[in-house]
Amino acid sequence: MTFRSTLRALGLLAAILVPLFGAHAQSVQIGYLDPDIIIVQMPEYSEMRDSLQTRDQAIAADLQAQENVIRTKFAELQQFAQSAVASPEAQQERENEILSLQRDLEQAESRGRNELAQREARMLEPLLIRLQGAIDLVSEEMGLTMVFSARANNAPVILYASDDAINITEEVMTNLGLEIPADQPGN
Repeated sequence: MTFRSTLRALGLLAAILVPLFGAHAQSVQIGYLDPDIIIVQMPEYSEMRDSLQTRDQAIAADLQAQENVIRTKFAELQQFAQSAVASPEAQQERENEILSLQRDLEQAESRGRNELAQREARMLEPLLIRLQGAIDLVSEEMGLTMVFSARANNAPVILYASDDAINITEEVMTNLGLEIPADQPGN
């Protein structure tokens, strides 16, 4: 999310919230949490991370093997170019083969990145659903009207929260049966 789109989103949020606060200031209960703190404590997250790392290593090994083939072909081309029997046509044919292998490698890198991103999204979805269920339950139990994420894409979303805003990170972690890390902000 770019800075400009973040500002637009915050402006839209302000436009929605201003009438709420003006008419119902006493009835609005706002909470916030840091979902990243919660997700990394979930046991499924470390399983997901390990699985992704294993697949990443397999993809990297395949790419390295392709790169080694290209290096070998390039070394052979250099030797061939220095030989007395090297015709320009044969040399061009070998250069084209190397260029084709290089394109294949670049496509394989792109496919690998896409595969990992899709795999991560697919594996993260159940964690996010479970987290959302806990957020919903805790928010209802605490009588909260709205809950915001304290961060998005590692950038703070909530720049100020008064004592009236309620940090529900610990309650959600407790609901999920997770241990609260000692270095969590607010502890």
